[in-house]
Amino acid sequence: MRPVMRYQTKLLIAAGLLLAMSLSAAALAYWGVTQSHSYFTRSQVAHEQLERQLQLSRHSQQLFKAWTDTLMTGISDRPLGAAYLNKVIESDLAALKELSKKELALVGSDERTAESAELERIAAIEREFKQTLDQLGEVEQLRSRGRPDIAWQNLLELMKGGLDQKLNGLIEVAVADETAEVLRIDSNATRLLSRLERISQIHAALAILATIALLVLLLRGLRAPLAELLRGTSTLAEGDLSHRIDIAGSDEFADLGRSFNRMASDLQTNRQALQDAHANLESEVQQRTEELRQANESLRKIDETRRGFFADISHELRTPLTIIRGEGEITLRGKSKPVGAYKRSIERIVEQAKHLSVLVNDLLFIARQGAGAAHLNLQPIDLGDLLQKVCGDMRVISTGKSVDIALKDSPSHAVVHGDPARLRQLFLVLLDNAVRYSNPKGTVDVAIESLDGEVAVRVKDRGIGIAPEELDGIFERFRRGGNAASMNEEGLGLGLPVAKAIVEAHKGSIAMQSRVGEGAIVTVTFPAGAAVDETAEAKAARAKAVPAGSAGAAT
Repeated sequence: MRPVMRYQTKLLIAAGLLLAMSLSAAALAYWGVTQSHSYFTRSQVAHEQLERQLQLSRHSQQLFKAWTDTLMTGISDRPLGAAYLNKVIESDLAALKELSKKELALVGSDERTAESAELERIAAIEREFKQTLDQLGEVEQLRSRGRPDIAWQNLLELMKGGLDQKLNGLIEVAVADETAEVLRIDSNATRLLSRLERISQIHAALAILATIALLVLLLRGLRAPLAELLRGTSTLAEGDLSHRIDIAGSDEFADLGRSFNRMASDLQTNRQALQDAHANLESEVQQRTEELRQANESLRKIDETRRGFFADISHELRTPLTIIRGEGEITLRGKSKPVGAYKRSIERIVEQAKHLSVLVNDLLFIARQGAGAAHLNLQPIDLGDLLQKVCGDMRVISTGKSVDIALKDSPSHAVVHGDPARLRQLFLVLLDNAVRYSNPKGTVDVAIESLDGEVAVRVKDRGIGIAPEELDGIFERFRRGGNAASMNEEGLGLGLPVAKAIVEAHKGSIAMQSRVGEGAIVTVTFPAGAAVDETAEAKAARAKAVPAGSAGAAT
């Protein structure tokens, strides 16, 4: 396919041609002005030379006539005005020399020979003029010495020999040559003007023709693409998105046509997409409606869970409060009782108050940790020592259930920064759960490992285990596994949530692995020696909110 010139290139070519024609016209005008000025200057110099030549001829004739008249009449005085005429003739000769030099600077190399000959002719005229004046001066000297007969004889001989004929001949030749040169220069100037006029006419005609041709070519290149584009836009405005503009080539209009076709294709695709979306709108609305129904159902279940949560809290708080109230009413009812009866009643009230205090403190700690405001009494703690004490305390409970607690040798540097009371509560919760749900004559293994910048504690039992689907919610409040609830009715489901809150407050992590019937492994990880400073205000607030020794074991 033959390549198509882009319209921008056409415009550049047209602009270049117009610029070239403008520059050629300017160059022609400049050349014409230069040549005209040259011819005008030469014509002016030639006319001045001719005028000087004529003056020289007239002045020399006047001077020689005055001399001859004086000598022939016998007047002893020099002719009147001879000195003036000499100066005038010398001035004419000097002016002719200057004009000839000026003309020599104006002419080209082909005319320099003729102008040089003219300078030599002026020099010859000057020499002949001086020689003639010298001869007349000799005749004048003879006459003034008293020898008029010899002076007269010499004058007759000079007149017979043509005293001024040679000088006049040189002057006449110079006048004739200068006249011919003036005519030649004027003729050349006239021919130059005629030539410039013809060239200007031809150039103007060519410029007009070139402009018309460029306009025709540009209009031909514009008319068909513009008509096609206008037809395409009108069709598209009428709603026919399937119409495409047929413009071949690679110029700007072809690019515009392809862009138009892409736009029409995109519009057609978008309209089809809108139609498809409209067609699927009903099913989409039904689907969204179903999703809203499911969301409402989920919210209903969440609300039921919330209601159950508050019911559990109310139930767990109501039981110790009821016991406290009952003990108080029984103690106050009737006549005075023995001191032992009052003491036993008060002891039961205190026991329930402690249980209630532990429950409230655990809930408060979980809530504060969730808000990032848990208060800790941080200090360096050797987990090996702490676990030995906790395991020793728990063996009292585990022995009654025929469960052994085995603590492996701990590494020498198992030190963390933490709250001793809260960490004790954490490990009591984990060991209590492990012992409570272990099979009789089972073993609970406790191990400490030092990792890269971390200290890990693992508590492993071989009890009833937890189903995998229940592991995700095992750390939620008031959430107990199915096996745990069936095996042991005691417990509120707060032990593991409290343990998680304590671990997270110490910038650690807790995880559980378990299978039904195979026991469970709880892994707690703390940063090794990760010091966290506690402000004095936080310590004071913690001391007021949580009395010493209030952190309980598993709940």
